[in-house]
Amino acid sequence: MIGLDRLMKIEGVVAAGQFSEDGTVIRKVGEIPEDLMESAELCVHQAQACRNFLGSLNSKLPRDFGSLVGWTVWGSKYSVVVVGNTRIFVRTNLGNYNQLMVDLAGMEATGPRPMNY
Repeated sequence: MIGLDRLMKIEGVVAAGQFSEDGTVIRKVGEIPEDLMESAELCVHQAQACRNFLGSLNSKLPRDFGSLVGWTVWGSKYSVVVVGNTRIFVRTNLGNYNQLMVDLAGMEATGPRPMNY
């Protein structure tokens, strides 16, 4: 996982931040208004909902989806990409989502990606 400052250089990214398990903001960078940057608590709740959904998939289907790594919500103007405790706000129509996925959840050249939470 790369740092927030480097994530900000990816096309379409307008803000990024990290938060604790209780939703406290640890660090934030970018141009999103304060009210959106303080949405970390919402991210914590959404991650729990995604874990529940993934648990249901794992219990009802023969395929093992594994554990939750992250999630994305696509809005018509902005999207939110969350991996671990890192969230990125992206202009939906301008975002380089492939690069975000490589940098957030991809494999490192020397082995598996380090956990960032």
